[in-house]
Amino acid sequence: MPALSRLGQTRYGPHGGRHRFIATADSTANAFCAMEIVDAPGGGPPLHCHSREDEFFYVVEGQLSLFVGGKTMTLAAGQSAFAPRGIPHSFKNCSTSPVKFIVLCTPPDIEPFFDYGSPLPSGGPPSEEQMMQQIKTLAPKFGIQILGPSPL
Repeated sequence: MPALSRLGQTRYGPHGGRHRFIATADSTANAFCAMEIVDAPGGGPPLHCHSREDEFFYVVEGQLSLFVGGKTMTLAAGQSAFAPRGIPHSFKNCSTSPVKFIVLCTPPDIEPFFDYGSPLPSGGPPSEEQMMQQIKTLAPKFGIQILGPSPL
């Protein structure tokens, strides 16, 4: 699937998150990709490390907890944080309400990785087990190391 066709499309993340591409490699002259993520309470990925891209997080609504380089922080709406490549990190919605945030990845080569959460033919999300298996399979191909469960 070409990168441009991802623009505006929804993907699913672990624990019921919804990811929508708001910028793609094609729409940014290959500078970055960005997703709007809405996570329910408890939503977020395992602890991981990117070898190829940096990530920038900006909270639009709610609260997001991040673990970056051994430090934990909680961001409220209007706050941001940076997770440089090579530094273990994770994020999680530790609150009791949904959180909406933007994740910007540069360079954008990671974009196809998020296809692990492509909707099923029925339009719904793959099972949690299917997503986690896809993440484990795809992660090494994209220079991502899964380090264990989220510390949050």
